Amino acid sequence: MTIPEGASVQALEREVAQIYSVLDYAIHELPAGVLWAPNAANDAQCAELLVDLNRFEELSKQLAIPAQDFIDACRWHLDHYPHYRSRQRHFVDYASYCIDRGGPLRVPLLTDVVRFQR
Repeated sequence: MTIPEGASVQALEREVAQIYSVLDYAIHELPAGVLWAPNAANDAQCAELLVDLNRFEELSKQLAIPAQDFIDACRWHLDHYPHYRSRQRHFVDYASYCIDRGGPLRVPLLTDVVRFQR
């Protein structure tokens, strides 16, 4: 575990849990699509979620949380969903789009992060 000088482990755990909660909500309807609040995420919102994902990746490494499968699957969807939305009329649905491109239909859950949400 590589914690930055002066950083509180509990504060980092709370931050990683908060970001995980945001990301988990965004992808919980897969393979229907990526969400932002009650609606489908747009390009700017997917970009904002990618910023959150990058921070989550940094924190998970610092806290030695095995999250790479979650991160990779989220990144795939956040990178591809804007393209799907811009050309949606050419596809049956987002699940078909994912299958055609070899993408994951689901994102694995992280039980290691859930314990920080207390």
